[in-house]
Amino acid sequence: MMDTFPVLNSAARFINDIIFGIAVFPWQPFILKLKIVALILSAIFISGIIYASRKAFALMQKKNIATFFDVWSELPVEKRASRWANVKKRLDSDNVSDWKFAILEADGILDDIMKKIGYRGETLGERLMRIEPSDFDSLQEVWAAHKVRNRIAHEAATYQISKTEAEQVIAYYEKGLKELEYIS
Repeated sequence: MMDTFPVLNSAARFINDIIFGIAVFPWQPFILKLKIVALILSAIFISGIIYASRKAFALMQKKNIATFFDVWSELPVEKRASRWANVKKRLDSDNVSDWKFAILEADGILDDIMKKIGYRGETLGERLMRIEPSDFDSLQEVWAAHKVRNRIAHEAATYQISKTEAEQVIAYYEKGLKELEYIS
């Protein structure tokens, strides 16, 4: 049979010879070394991907990362709503100590949530430091509210707070709790 495309066929054979190393060319040892290096790098990268995947899975297991659904399925909606309603009720009072207690209670709710989600730390402040801002949009507001809570806790009798400031602090906690789907 007549070869209709002799140039194409010879080019294909040439490329085939280079790839599979059939022909001996002056640059063939270089290509062989290049293949070996590529094979070694591929093995290293594949090993790295497997190692990183296993570490990530182990970290998720260790931190006991849970979805919000898993966390909230343990606590009935009525109980969550009741606990938050107590905070709001104290805020409606005309007594400054009730406002302070409402802030302490809201902070306690948030602390419980952060523990259940799996953030590590001795205090809520330590747990909040471990949160990436991109993971929790209300982080700055919650931090501001937590700072007021700390002042109330450490300066108890001497710390003065206005009703407007107390309402703002509770609004910050409420924003965070809504984002975490604790309340609706």
